[in-house]
Amino acid sequence: MKKKSTLSYRQTRRIWMAVLLLGALLLGAFQPVATAQAEAGFAYYWSLTFDFDSSADGRLYVAVGYNEDGAPQEPFIHSQTFAVSCQRVGNASVSGGMLKLNGGYLRCNLDLQNALQTTFAACNAIVPGCQLEIEKYESYAHLRATAQVLSSSPGEAPIFYHQDASYGINPQSSTTQITASLSPHGLIPSSPVVRTPALGVWHNYEAFYSCDGGCDMAYKVGAAQEMVATANAEIPIYTPSSTIYIGFNPATGLVAPAGTNINSLFVDPPNHGNG
Repeated sequence: MKKKSTLSYRQTRRIWMAVLLLGALLLGAFQPVATAQAEAGFAYYWSLTFDFDSSADGRLYVAVGYNEDGAPQEPFIHSQTFAVSCQRVGNASVSGGMLKLNGGYLRCNLDLQNALQTTFAACNAIVPGCQLEIEKYESYAHLRATAQVLSSSPGEAPIFYHQDASYGINPQSSTTQITASLSPHGLIPSSPVVRTPALGVWHNYEAFYSCDGGCDMAYKVGAAQEMVATANAEIPIYTPSSTIYIGFNPATGLVAPAGTNINSLFVDPPNHGNG
């Protein structure tokens, strides 16, 4: 009986040793894949959206993934949406799915750095090593701002303002000039003005800065488009908590003319940040 018991113990021990060896081999087989992905680094993407469906607040969306040519590889490892709280100043209201500016504007708090760091922390909990240092200024080779606007009165209308990137429109009776101000370029006006029936009609306005070989600004009003060449330079965007405005430019003191309605506003860097 004692000999049989000893043999059973040895057999059991051999089985467990085989299981442990198999586990080690499997771990070794999967390890190179994880290492290769980690060596490629990580990247992020963010976008800022205002749809004014239920409130004046906006949404900051952040997605993180393995770096694929500077973009987060899909499917993303992790994504989050953060509320961007806004305060109405003066005569500004939200109703009917639109922001109605009649001498007022929105003042909002945007904290890109905290949102990016929070998203990477959540990513790191899923995939250890998912980290990327978020600088005080992050440089972007591309930046786009689009808005659907109806203007009832002529005059310069600031649409979006951030200390490093802002844009607005100047609708007259039959023409509209789009302007943008970007660090380090300063003011980049459309020239000549983009022609369109400017007043009393909803229009999609877009300012798209892109560096692909050379850098330029593409302005669009519906189907009308023009390109404005600029010096070659990426845009350094201040990422810590800062104040942004819709309908007001604190650098010039301009407030959007009464009768300016904004249905939607979207801002993003299509290059997906840095990897």
